[in-house]
Parts: sequence; C-alpha cells; structure tokens
Amino acid sequence: MTVEKNSLLGYLVCNAEEEQRIFCREMCDDRRIEEYSYQDLLLSSCNFAKMLQEEAKQGKHIPMFLETSFDFLRTFFGILADDRIAVPIHTVANDEAISYILSKINAKSLVVTKPCLYRKLASIDYVREHIHTIFCSPEVIKEKALPSKHVNIYDFFEKDLPMEEARQHLTTVVERTNPDDPMQIVFTSGTTGEPKGATLTHRNVVSCIVRSGNFLGVNETYRTLTFLPLSHVMAQNEVLIAFIKRAMIQIVGRDNLLHGLHTFRPNILVAVPRVYQAIYQGIQRKLRNKKRTKRLLEYSVQMHLDAKNKSNSLHKRLLCYMYGMTIGNLITHQVRKGIGNFKVLVTAGASCPEHIYEFFEAIKLPLTNAQGLTESSGAIVYNEPGKTIPGSIGTPLKDVQVRIDKDGEILLKGDPIFSGYFEDDEQNKHSFTEDGWFRTGDLGKKEEIKGKEYIYLLGRKKEILVLSSGHNVPAVQVEEKLLRHELIQQAMVVGDGKPRLAALIVPQDGYFNNPNIREEISKVIREVNRQMDTSEKIGQFEIVPEPFTVENGMLTPTMKIRRPAVSQHYKDLIGELYKTPAG
Repeated sequence: MTVEKNSLLGYLVCNAEEEQRIFCREMCDDRRIEEYSYQDLLLSSCNFAKMLQEEAKQGKHIPMFLETSFDFLRTFFGILADDRIAVPIHTVANDEAISYILSKINAKSLVVTKPCLYRKLASIDYVREHIHTIFCSPEVIKEKALPSKHVNIYDFFEKDLPMEEARQHLTTVVERTNPDDPMQIVFTSGTTGEPKGATLTHRNVVSCIVRSGNFLGVNETYRTLTFLPLSHVMAQNEVLIAFIKRAMIQIVGRDNLLHGLHTFRPNILVAVPRVYQAIYQGIQRKLRNKKRTKRLLEYSVQMHLDAKNKSNSLHKRLLCYMYGMTIGNLITHQVRKGIGNFKVLVTAGASCPEHIYEFFEAIKLPLTNAQGLTESSGAIVYNEPGKTIPGSIGTPLKDVQVRIDKDGEILLKGDPIFSGYFEDDEQNKHSFTEDGWFRTGDLGKKEEIKGKEYIYLLGRKKEILVLSSGHNVPAVQVEEKLLRHELIQQAMVVGDGKPRLAALIVPQDGYFNNPNIREEISKVIREVNRQMDTSEKIGQFEIVPEPFTVENGMLTPTMKIRRPAVSQHYKDLIGELYKTPAG
C-alpha cells in the first residue's frame, strides 16, 4: 500500500532511485514514440524550478496552456519544485474564460508550446497587455506576435545538472512543504456561470490519488492510455496514480487515439461515459445487419442479468450462470477481443447509464465508475471493479465522509476536499455549511449493503426540471433512456416551468441526412415514453443541426452538457416546441 507523503515531489525523489527506468511513453503527432525516464522528469523539472527561482517577477501563479503531454508533466512538477502554484487552463476554453482566469490570478507569465495555442492567446487583450514573459518552444518563438519576452523552455528542460544536485534540491523542497500549502488552482468548466478557481493543496491531491490507487489495486504492471486533458483533475488522477504506483503512463493525442490503442495495448483506461457509450453504440451498429449474432449477444447479456437477479430462483440463477461461463463466454469473446485486454475500465467525469455497466459486465470487461469533482481533487467514490452495485456510484474512499442534507443534497468532508475557491468569499459562503461540509450540488441517498455505505446519485439540483404541474423530473434519467438507442448520439430534455417535457436530439453522425430520421426517432421516443410515468413523457422533439461540442461551447471538457448554453442557442427552437400541441 502506498503511503501519503506531504508533497507529490516526494514520490519523484523516491522514483528517481530507478532513474533510468522508463515511466512515460508519448506518441507524437507523426506517430513517433518518445520515451522518458524518471531521471528525465527529475532533471527537467528541477531545471525549470531553478530558472523560476531566478525570476521572482514571474508571479506566484504560473498558468499552463498545454495539451496532455510529457511537457505538461515536467512543467507542472517544475512549478511545484519552486514552491509556486500551477494553474492549468483548458486548451479548449474560449477567449473570455481564458482572460477571466488570467486576470483573476493576476498572471504575469505563462507556459505555451504549441503554435496553434499560442495564436489563440495572441488574440487576447490581457495577454498582450499584462503577460511579460512567455515560456515556449522554438516554433512559437518563430511566430512571435506578442510584445512579451519569449523564453525557450527547452533550453532549461535540457540544461546539464548533476543528478545528485537535482535530487537534493527536490528533497529540500519536500522537507519544507506544508501539506496544506496550495499546490494548484483548477478552474471549473462548470455547466453554469463563469469559471471558479478551486484551490487544491498538496494534502487534497495526494490523499485523493493515493487512496484511489490503493483502492483500485494499481501496480507496476498497469499501462494507461492517457488522452483526456491534464488541465482537468480526472486525467490528473489517472496519470498521478500511475506515477506514484510506478505504472507506465502512455500519452496519445485524440487524433491518434485508435492507433495508440493498438500500439500501446493499455490495460487500464479512464474515460468519460461518452467514450463507453460510443463503444457500445459502435458494437450495436456493427451488428445491425447480423441479426442472429445480435440476438445471441442480447440473450447473453440478459442471462448475465438473470444470474444476478436474486428474485429469480436459485435453480434459474445457476443455469444462467453456467450459460454465461460456457456458451455466453464464447459469444462475448469476439466483442472483448475487439475492445482490448483490460484489467480495469474506469468511467468518470459524469453519470454513466446503468445499461452501459450491465453490458460491459456481461461481456466480462470490468467497467467501474469513479465519481468526484474538481473540488474533491478528483474521484473519491468508487464501485469495486466487476462488482458494481446497480444504480450506485459506489463507496467513499477511506476517511471521506458523506452526509445527505435535508433537501437531499450530497455533502462531503475529508482530506481530498478543498477548502474554498480562490478569492471568492461570496461563492465560498454558499458552498459550505456552517459546520464545514462542502455542498456538491448533487442530489443523492445512502444505503448500507453488506456493511458498506453505498451512495446513489439522483441528479444535479440544477438539472431537476420542475413542470408547471409541480412534478420534479430528473432530466439526466430521461436522457439516459434516449441514449440507449443507437440512432441517438446526444439528447437534452427541456421543460422547466412548462406543462410537459420536450427534447433536442442529436442523431448519430451517419444519420443527419437520412430522409427517414425524424420518423425513426419518433419511434424511439414512443418506445421510451412507454417506460415513463405520465410526468416524464416527452411531447415534442426537434433534431438539431450539429452536435453539442466543447468547441461550440455546449459541452464542458468532460463532456457534460452546458444546459444554459444549449437553451440560449436554441431558445427560438425550444419556443416553437411549446407552440405545437403534444402528439
């Protein structure tokens, strides 16, 4: 079991004892693979820290506008190694959000290495007027379009430095680090309002990743496939757990994701539910014209569910179990083979539909969930891999306390929970109870099963639609039923203050120009409505012309729908839905 140190740098000092060991592999845009050792990380981080030490005017907070990469890791560790505070910024953030963050932290310098990201920054007034130093790559320096001082960061990363001197420098920093010192400020990409800067301490982050890694049983044999943005705590959890457990970190860009999957052969994957939904829907599409195979697979999934259903007789459950271990295993083998040989699949960042868990469990791939927030330093509630309790998001990590407030809101306390938003007293006042519990904004309940406390998520407080009839409808639960169907890529249910629900539907990419798509989706909605109470039935719907994406501002970087943004963009369309009588 890994113990909790007072700083992430403590693990780097320990890991550097195996200084030549490769711990990170990165696939470049041209698909070349670069390999990095613990020595590479220690020396380059320490060199960057020493440079920052000589440049006091760089400011306490160092913004990082970097894609997921080894450069991100050594910049991040370098900032910590100079007792400064890292501020990762989502590379897909819009100009307004970037400007707000830089202004909020009074940024004086920043790090950017990709020319395309530099060009994005060059159009922002705050960068032009207040950033005096940009740590960047030679490619960025060639494009120099800002009056700031441009410094080649690689000159410092690659500077000669005796290994013992670097190790001693980091050891000194670790010894003087207070676990409650701020380590980074992560600005939430929330579904409503402007970004809020969650100040995370060393204790917050270290307690979260150590307890998560211990719970999941991660060890040196694990290999990641890291493609999510490291500006988000979910991806940081994946990488930092691998780092402290001496597992292999394998980084790939989104454009090379499939190639990276086949080349790197990961055995652990952390992704948002959307990825697993896409895998599920892809399998359904492949089997559309193989009706016999599809029926056999569906039958195998049902047999698995019947084997678990305690309301069935012992005899029936045993027969279903035996089927799953024999014929069912043969049927699902090819499906597993097409996905990969994984020790654990983790879904995080948003609620995952129950039928996705059921499917992956039935085909014997251990999908589990990890639930948390930026404010909890990442995931702090897990189901055991392969032992998901239906409907539950799992049990809290060691010493994380969960309380359900009078209105059903989930409250949190414990080492991973942050102490407040950066310079935002008004927001902090509303985010904590008088006795110090953090208000998550999630609705839920607790249930004890076999001596363990399981948490059930019932939706976001802001995502409960209150119809004019007074009925409260959890929007996400209705949307999940729509997303079970292979025709539908995305769905957003509306109806707050209205007499009935309506829906905005994004079909799968291949169906946008299908002349029969409206009729087909009507059938899906009629089928879903048959499963619903009267108050949950969908009246009118409309097919929107483009998917909700991060780039058009309708999704967060973790693929949650920004409901206010979508509602504003399609306000006229939504208005038309309520002019038409329900059919």
